[in-house]
Amino acid sequence: TIRRKTELGVKVIFCDFPCMDTDAAKYKFAVRKIGCLSGLKDGDMVFTSDLGYPEGFPRTGVFDLFTLSNLFICPSYSESFGLTVLEAASRGNFLVVNEAVPALEELGKKLKAYFMRWDARNFGFDTKEVYRPSEGAYMEEHAQRIADMMRDNPVLFSKTQARQKFCPDWIWYNQLEPLLNEKA
Repeated sequence: TIRRKTELGVKVIFCDFPCMDTDAAKYKFAVRKIGCLSGLKDGDMVFTSDLGYPEGFPRTGVFDLFTLSNLFICPSYSESFGLTVLEAASRGNFLVVNEAVPALEELGKKLKAYFMRWDARNFGFDTKEVYRPSEGAYMEEHAQRIADMMRDNPVLFSKTQARQKFCPDWIWYNQLEPLLNEKA
């Protein structure tokens, strides 16, 4: 939804791993379908199992991915402790967590995360969210807010500018190559 509602580019990486109770092909198909319905292009979604990591992506690589990203969304249905949320926060990501999960709500408050609500499993009972007027409208409203907050965050702005405008490709195409063409 962020991609559809803003000028921001979105790439989603799913660090998937084998699961005994879920067929991987059906899972990926369902995720891709939901992603496309929400405004992503098929190429915007990547599963690490398709990139040569069928048994799961190495933990150290996850830290590198967090360093390269700006946004971490944790719509988790159930969590006892949000370790991945802490890891994403330690790498400078804007955090969005499921307020309906007590462990994520508690941690999110401490980390000043952005809260959204998804279905959840709590202490002995499950919650089911009802969105008014619709789930799509709820997602669009929050996508716009999240994008605005990220755009206005000086740390995320600096992180993005450093990666996009102070990388070898940008320097070559925007500074060095024009100088060489000017001399020719």
